[in-house]
Amino acid sequence: MALSSKALQKKRAKKSAKRKDLRKAQGAGSTMGLAPEWIAAARSPIADVFSPVGLFDVGLGSIWFSRRLPNGHYAVSVFLLDTYCLGVKDVMFGIDTAEAYQANLKDFMHASEEEFVARDPAAVRKLLEDAVRYAKSLGFDPHPEYRYAAMIFGDVDASECKDDFSFGHDGVPHYVPGTHDSPAFQRRVRQRLEKIDMDPLGLILDGQ
Repeated sequence: MALSSKALQKKRAKKSAKRKDLRKAQGAGSTMGLAPEWIAAARSPIADVFSPVGLFDVGLGSIWFSRRLPNGHYAVSVFLLDTYCLGVKDVMFGIDTAEAYQANLKDFMHASEEEFVARDPAAVRKLLEDAVRYAKSLGFDPHPEYRYAAMIFGDVDASECKDDFSFGHDGVPHYVPGTHDSPAFQRRVRQRLEKIDMDPLGLILDGQ
């Protein structure tokens, strides 16, 4: 029997958390220790770019963007994207050896029921930046380290992508609680969406 949209989101969020724990154990995600190499990574050749086939059907999925460094290592950013409401909900980023990169990419591709396909880098950058703008229009900021993870885009030009992306569920903001969303966080999101629903001018009145 097919899983419901909510069940799929929870399962995918759990798998994403496992991948995050794995990458943290290998030293990924530290902005201080890898800053010089990370900045240089934005000028290196793009290696792999993947996103889920059913991202907009389920509303939550992970996007992989990597570059191959001159020394044979790989710079990797992974974005957990909520297309229904919150935009970039979580990020992971770091430098992998070639061996670790292949192992992590294999885990990423096969650790969940998501089907991934290769994507155009410009389309992925546009998708993520549009999602961030959509979430901000609702009053939600991206993950605090999004700006670091997004450095991997380098000179990729989002304007080269002519696709239009539609966010929300049937055009309406819709929040599906993630496995690791605290009760307090869930309350804040719901209260924000309730305010917007009751008063569409609420965002303007808030000065956003």
